[in-house]
Amino acid sequence: QDAPAEGVVDEEPKSRIVTTEDELQAFYIVRGLLAETVPVERIAHRDTESYFGILFDDNSRKPICRINFDTKQKQLLIPDETKKFTRYYLDTINSICDHKDLLVDVVKRYL
Repeated sequence: QDAPAEGVVDEEPKSRIVTTEDELQAFYIVRGLLAETVPVERIAHRDTESYFGILFDDNSRKPICRINFDTKQKQLLIPDETKKFTRYYLDTINSICDHKDLLVDVVKRYL
């Protein structure tokens, strides 16, 4: 019976993607803001190395917004009709609520 080779470590490559509590909080806020417009089950999140994406129907071609909290100031990025993102700076996570109308408009475009 062969013993495992010495020094061989069976290790998965570590993902550099870390979903933070703040990002999840932002996701739940966005979901709450859109609950009157669409069923919340249709709002999904996908984390990437560069941003935290909130998507409609878990479809990367239907972004609702992107969250970037890795910078000095928290950022909310909202796409227009051409999927060009506009950056909004947030003082707190709850400042996302100030952008409800824009988020609702984005989701209505996908309906």
